[in-house]
Amino acid sequence: MSETPSTVDLMFLLIDTARHFRQVSERALESNHLGLTPGALRTLGYVMRYPDSRQAVLADRMDIEPMTLSSYLDRLEKCGVVERLEDPSDRRAKRVKPTDKAVEVVMELDPTLDTIYQSITRGIAKSEMDALAAGLRKMRANVATDASITAPFTLLPIPSADAASNEA
Repeated sequence: MSETPSTVDLMFLLIDTARHFRQVSERALESNHLGLTPGALRTLGYVMRYPDSRQAVLADRMDIEPMTLSSYLDRLEKCGVVERLEDPSDRRAKRVKPTDKAVEVVMELDPTLDTIYQSITRGIAKSEMDALAAGLRKMRANVATDASITAPFTLLPIPSADAASNEA
C-alpha cells in the first residue's frame, strides 16, 4: 500500500479526528467552576481568537445559528467573560469582546487542554506536527478563499454493475 493516503482516506481522517478531538475536549471541559457548557466554552474560544467580531460573523465562523450563539453569549456575559458592545458603524449590530476575566478562565483551562494535546500528539515528532499544522493552514486558507471549492458540486452517477458489464 502507498504511503500517501487517498483523497477519501485523508478527508475521512481529518473529519473523524476533529470529531474525536471535539468529543474528548468537551468531556474534559464539562466540569468547570463556571458551569459553562462545552458549546459556551467553544464560543469563548472563538471570541478570544477573533476579538471584537460581530455576532453574525462569529456565528458564521462557528457554523452555528445566530440564535444559538446568542444563548451562548448570554451565558458568557452573565459569567463576566465577554461583553457585547454596539457596533459604531451599525447600531443594530453587536461586537463581542473578551474581558480580563476571560483570560483568567482560559489560563485555568490551559493545563487540561495541554494534557489533551500531549495525549493526542504522543509519538508524533515536532517536525511532523509543524508540517501538519502548515498543511492544515494552507487547506483552511484554500477552503476560505477559493469560491470553486464552496460552490455546489454536481456528483457524477456511479456506474452500476449492469452498466459496466454491458460495456464489456
